[in-house]
Amino acid sequence: MNIGIFTYGTRGDVQPYIALALGLMARGHQVTIAAPENFKDLVDGFGVSFHPLYGNAEEMMNRPEGQSVLKAENTIKLMKYFFKVLSSAKVPLRQSYIEGFAKVDYIIANSATLQITSTLAEKQGKKIALSYFMPPVVPTAEFPMGDFDFLNFPWYNKLTYKLAHAAYWMFVKEETNEFRRELGLFPLKENLIHHLTRLKPLDLYCLSPSLIPQPKDWTGDSKITGFLTVPDVPQENKDDAALNAWLADGGKPVYMGFGSNGVGNTEKFAAILNDVLTKTNERILFCTGWSVFDNLPVHKNLFVTKYVNHHTVLPQCKAGIFHGGAGTLAAMLRNNLPVIIISFYTDQPTWGKIIERKGLGVHLPAKKLTSGKLIDALVKIDSDEMRGKVLAVGEKIRNENGLENAVREIEGYFLSES
Repeated sequence: MNIGIFTYGTRGDVQPYIALALGLMARGHQVTIAAPENFKDLVDGFGVSFHPLYGNAEEMMNRPEGQSVLKAENTIKLMKYFFKVLSSAKVPLRQSYIEGFAKVDYIIANSATLQITSTLAEKQGKKIALSYFMPPVVPTAEFPMGDFDFLNFPWYNKLTYKLAHAAYWMFVKEETNEFRRELGLFPLKENLIHHLTRLKPLDLYCLSPSLIPQPKDWTGDSKITGFLTVPDVPQENKDDAALNAWLADGGKPVYMGFGSNGVGNTEKFAAILNDVLTKTNERILFCTGWSVFDNLPVHKNLFVTKYVNHHTVLPQCKAGIFHGGAGTLAAMLRNNLPVIIISFYTDQPTWGKIIERKGLGVHLPAKKLTSGKLIDALVKIDSDEMRGKVLAVGEKIRNENGLENAVREIEGYFLSES
C-alpha cells in the first residue's frame, strides 16, 4: 500500500509518526509523512519520504503574537491563534495538502488536519484512518473528557464529550465548509466529528492502556493500541563530548525540558531554575527545545542544550520534568523515570492528573508554579513507593507492542472491503 501520514503541529505531533512509518515500511508498504516544512530534516534522517505542508510550526510559535499566546497559558487562546494562522495561509496550505494527496492512496491523519484531510479523502474516495496521541475524544460513560473531570458519572461523562465536540466545531466549521464548497461537496450542517463517526473510520489512540484502559462501551472502530516506540533520533547529541563529560562528572541529573511546547514566560522559568540550583544539590539537564531563553543561570549543576537523544540520555537520568506531551511521557516511563508534569494547555493538564492519580509523579500547573512547589515535588518523586509504581508501569509499557498493534489495525482496515 502507498500510505500518506498527514500531521500538523509540534514535534510531538510528528515524531511518533516516524515510528509508525518505519513499522509500516518494514511490512513492505510505501509511506510518506506530510508535515510542516521545518520537520523535513528530522523525517529525512530516518529514511522516510517527506512531503512539506505549507508553513513552519516553530516560526509560528516564536512570532511576537505566538509568544504572547504562550505566556497566557490558555488553551482557548492557543487554539484561536493556531486556527487564525492556518486560515491566513489557507490557499497555499490547502494546495500543499492536495499535492500530498496526489502522491498516496491511503490516508492516516491527526486531529489538527481533519478539516482538510477528511474533505479531500471524501472528494477523492480515499480511505482515511484517524490517529491521536492525546486522551480520547470518543464518548464513553466510563470517564469524562479531559479538563471536565470535576465529576464522574455516566450521563455527565457523555455530556462532556458533546461540549468538547461543539467547541471544536465552532473553531473549524467555517474553514471546513468553505473548503468543501471549493471542492464541490455539500457543506456540513452537523459537527465534523459526528459526520466522520457515521463514516466509521478506524480511530486509533496510540496510548498506553496502563494509563488509559480502553472503555468497554466503545465500538470496534476505536482502539487504544499502546504507545508507539519512538525510534532513536540519528542526528541528536550522539557525539556531544561536552554533554557526555558533564553526565559523567557527577550523579544522575534530572531531565528538564518543554520540547516544542514553547515556554512564553521565560523570565519566570529562569528564576525558578536558578532557585532550584541554589537551594538544592540537584543536577539539571535543561533542554530549551523551541523556547527562546536569553537569561538562563550559569551553574556547575546545569547543562543547557536544545535537544538530547532520549535513547542514550534518559537512562542516565533519575527523573523528568516536562510539559506533559504524550511522547515524552512515554519515553520517561519507558526508562523508569518518575515525572513532574508542568502543564500549560490542551491535553497536558489531563496527563498531569493521570500520572498523579496513579502515583507516577506530580502535576504542577504552570500558572501556579513556584520554586518551592518544584523543590517539594522533586523530594516527593524520589520516594521508594513512587519509584516502585513507575518500575511496574514502565515494564508494562515496554511490553505492550503499541507499534505492532497499530500497524496490524491499519493493515486490517485499509485492506478490508468496507
